[in-house]
Amino acid sequence: MSELSRQAEAAIGQDDAGADWKLNPKSHASDLPLEAGALRRVLERPEIQSIISEFEVADKEAVEAQRRYKRVARLRLYTGVAATIVGATFILPVDEWMKGFLSIPTAVQYGCLVVSIVAALHLIRSKPFDVWMKARAKAEIARIALFDEVMKAVDGPAQPRELPLLPLQFEYFRRYQLEVQLRFYEGRGKQHDRAAGHTERWKYVSIGLTAIAGAIAAISVTKLLIDLAPVPDWIKADNETLRSFLPSWTNKAVLAIGIVSSTLFGASISRSLMDLDERNASRYLTTWENLKFIKQTLLETARADAVAGRAEEVKKFVKDVQDKISSEHREWIVHRDASSDNVKKGTSVQMR
Repeated sequence: MSELSRQAEAAIGQDDAGADWKLNPKSHASDLPLEAGALRRVLERPEIQSIISEFEVADKEAVEAQRRYKRVARLRLYTGVAATIVGATFILPVDEWMKGFLSIPTAVQYGCLVVSIVAALHLIRSKPFDVWMKARAKAEIARIALFDEVMKAVDGPAQPRELPLLPLQFEYFRRYQLEVQLRFYEGRGKQHDRAAGHTERWKYVSIGLTAIAGAIAAISVTKLLIDLAPVPDWIKADNETLRSFLPSWTNKAVLAIGIVSSTLFGASISRSLMDLDERNASRYLTTWENLKFIKQTLLETARADAVAGRAEEVKKFVKDVQDKISSEHREWIVHRDASSDNVKKGTSVQMR
C-alpha cells in the first residue's frame, strides 16, 4: 500500500471489525478530518444529503415493518399450532380424566383460535410484509445511489493539506459499502443458518412422534390380526397380556399423535418460509464469499488505480461490488418505483 493510500485510509478511519452492519451515513461528513476536506464537501452537497435522508427514513421504516410482520406472523403461527394441538387432545377421553376442568383446555383452544384468526386478518389487511419489502427496496435504492453519487463526484483542486479526492472516495466506498456489506452477509447468513437448524428440531420432534404413533399402531394391528387369525391358544394368551398394556383409547391416541406430528411438521416449514431462513442462509453466505473474493483479488489493484488517478478503473471495481450486492436483492425492487427514483436522481440502479 502506498503512502497516499495509507493517508486516505487513515483520514476515512479504520473499519471497526467488531461493529455491526448498520450504515449510519448522517455523521460521515462531520467525522472527517481536515485532510479529507474534498470528500467532506462532496458529502455535504444537497443532493447527497437528500439521498442520505431518504435512506435513513426508508431503512427505519423497513426495520419497523419487519418487526411488525414477524411479530404478528409468529403470533398467528404459534396460536394456530397451539389450538390444533389442544384440539387433538379432545380425541382422547379427556372428559373422564379432567372431570369438571374440561372448560380450561376448551377456553385455551378457542382463545388461541381467535387470536390466530385475528392475526391472520391483520396480515391480510395491513400487508406488513409488503410494507417491509417496499421500504427495504427504497432503502437499498438509496444505499446504491449514495455510493454511486459519491464515486462520480468531482471537486476542484485540493486545498492545502488536503488529500486528492479519488483515493478518499475509494476508501470511503471500501469502508462503508464493501466492509459493511461483508459483515452483513456473513453475520446474517450465519444467523439464518442457525435459525434454519432450530426449525429443523420441530421436524425431528414430528418424526419422533410419528415413529411412536407408528409403533403403537403396529402393536394394535398385530393384536387385531392375532384375534382374527387361527393361531395357537398360547399365542392368544400372550395377546391378552399385550392387550392389558394397551388401553381402549389406543387408536384414538395414534390419531391424536398423528395430528400433532403433522401440525409440528407443517409449522416448521411455515416458520422457515416466514423468516426465509434456508433460502437466505445460502444466498447471503454465497454473496459474502463473492464479495470476499473481490476484496482479496481486486482491492489492492483498485486502490493503486485510485492513487494513480485512474478513475475509470476504480469505477469498474465499484460497479463489480455494487452488482454483486444488487443481484442478491433483485426481488426487493419494484421496477416501477426504481425507475421513478432513477429518473429523479439520474442514477443507474440494478434491479434487486
